[in-house]
Amino acid sequence: MRILILSSSTGGGHDMRARSLQQWVEVLKERHPQIEISRYQALEESSKIYALGVGIYNSIQKIWPALHHVYFNWLEFFHVSKFESLLLGKKHFQDALIQANPDLILSVHAHVNHSFRSYAKRILPQVKFVTYCGELHGGYGFSRHWVDPRADAFIGATKTICKAAIDLGMPKDRTFYGGFLLGPQFYKSAHPNHEEASTLCKALGFVEGPLTLLLSTGANGAQNHSKFIKSLANLQQSIQVIALCGHNTKAQEELGTLQKIYPQLTIRALGKRSDMYELMQIADLIVARPGTGTTSEAIMAGCPLIMNTLGGVMPQEWITVKYLRAKGLPVKRLKKPHDLLGVIRDLTKDQEPLEAWKQQMIALQPSLQPADIVDHLISIAGRKED
Repeated sequence: MRILILSSSTGGGHDMRARSLQQWVEVLKERHPQIEISRYQALEESSKIYALGVGIYNSIQKIWPALHHVYFNWLEFFHVSKFESLLLGKKHFQDALIQANPDLILSVHAHVNHSFRSYAKRILPQVKFVTYCGELHGGYGFSRHWVDPRADAFIGATKTICKAAIDLGMPKDRTFYGGFLLGPQFYKSAHPNHEEASTLCKALGFVEGPLTLLLSTGANGAQNHSKFIKSLANLQQSIQVIALCGHNTKAQEELGTLQKIYPQLTIRALGKRSDMYELMQIADLIVARPGTGTTSEAIMAGCPLIMNTLGGVMPQEWITVKYLRAKGLPVKRLKKPHDLLGVIRDLTKDQEPLEAWKQQMIALQPSLQPADIVDHLISIAGRKED
């Protein structure tokens, strides 16, 4: 059985889910040795115009997130990805389809459904087309492009998003709840392995006692680490800060300078890491944009999330805010850097609310695992046409 994943690098969540599925197929190789899996960056590799749109998306996220309301609503109104006649880069996509010759195509991106599904089935009439949506909640911010009623199935990360898809026209009998599609490392126990945690803390030069704060960064390098650390200048107590910088060496150097200025903070500026689960497990809090990917990871790690909303909240982030509010979790938004100081002061005065918050995050963990998604994809691929 051959699976072709359609993804795109707008933000980091779509590619993260594509990589996660590839990792799970490898983990399940003994159980499902017949699966071959490949990935196609459907927007970037099909057309230079699509690639330009991806670049604009990521630039807006880094510079002025609130501007995404204009971008999002423009795409929602014109719905250009709905019509096969408007699909760009057909030849590139056709070549990818012929080379992969998939039994099933899995879309993990809102804008690679409708027209991509229609054209794929024209080239490969027997192929099954499935959408996996990692969004958490419906309403404004949940793009209608996710819902393609003519797809063979829609798999949603939460029951809430499945209901939203049905409300937008997805047939109920082809809508399935699948849970989060994250890497295998996020499906360990929600309770930290104390020996592993101790080893990681020692490697970072951390000690037991002070609050540990994890500053996250987006896949496209969007971050506000220096602003947040400077906002903690008047903090009396010591805290430990893990600042993820990805490939941004300039940010790492700047944070190294700040460590000398603020000795009450133990700052560890880290490059690209593959141990996000372990880092979240030793952290008491994570500061991150309220994207679905990082939010899902924080839930699986039981790590309370403080939302970095500097520059505004993007539409696709609003649905994460709404999901957490609907589930009764604290929603702490940082609208300006100095807001972090107040949040840290409140949480260090009394540990009980923080511990309760952790338990609320753990309670949101799905009962299903990505292995169940793989099983379901195999079932769909083997289904005969009516």
